[in-house]
Amino acid sequence: MGHTTPKVSDPNQDPSKSVKHGVGPVTGLRELLFPSRGLSATELLLAVNLTVATVLFLAWGRDYGVNLRHWAEVWWSAVREDQAYGWWLPTIVLHAGLGHLARNMLALLVASGAVEFLVGGRWTVAAYLVTGLGAAWVSYVGHGAPPLSVGASGAILGLLGCTASFIIRRRRMFNYAQGWKVWRIYVPLFVLLLLPVLVNADVHAHVGGFACGLVLGPWLPPHARIHKLATMDSLRDEDVE
Repeated sequence: MGHTTPKVSDPNQDPSKSVKHGVGPVTGLRELLFPSRGLSATELLLAVNLTVATVLFLAWGRDYGVNLRHWAEVWWSAVREDQAYGWWLPTIVLHAGLGHLARNMLALLVASGAVEFLVGGRWTVAAYLVTGLGAAWVSYVGHGAPPLSVGASGAILGLLGCTASFIIRRRRMFNYAQGWKVWRIYVPLFVLLLLPVLVNADVHAHVGGFACGLVLGPWLPPHARIHKLATMDSLRDEDVE
């Protein structure tokens, strides 16, 4: 009977920092979506969007849509007449309704979790802000009329763009098993899901955010967990019988 080295987990150790020699990296769904001890960047972004929506829904009730549109129109005028570009910032955490909020939060959970796993929490928040504002600017220029577009979808597409260009730029870092999954599973699914989204609702914001992400992604530094996972390749060519 062969001997199998048991896997030992240290409860005080960050799962992403597990090393070889009998201790495998923890890469379950929980760790992929929230790859951080304590409050992850993904949880933080979700909390901000949900908190803003909850406060406004409670404050405005049935007048939510009317008041939100009024705000967006006033902000558009402020940007156009006074160059008050700071009004773009709140638009990336506002949503047109419950359905809009639910769809975006589900997409944000996946997109932010992917970026955070690859580059870490701080860079994920920065990417959300940069690509979200870039999407807001493209939307503003593309429409040329009020109101300002609202929603996190531009930033979410930006995070997906970051993921795509990061993987392409850093492709040599991934081991055989990771590379196989990326190019044979994740990329085809990514394309099938992305293309319909790009042409839905605010096309300018979606395309603008995704383009910003493609530009930003190659410059994001990989998290230490990527280097460590790359050393644990159970499907290297020489190991395949």
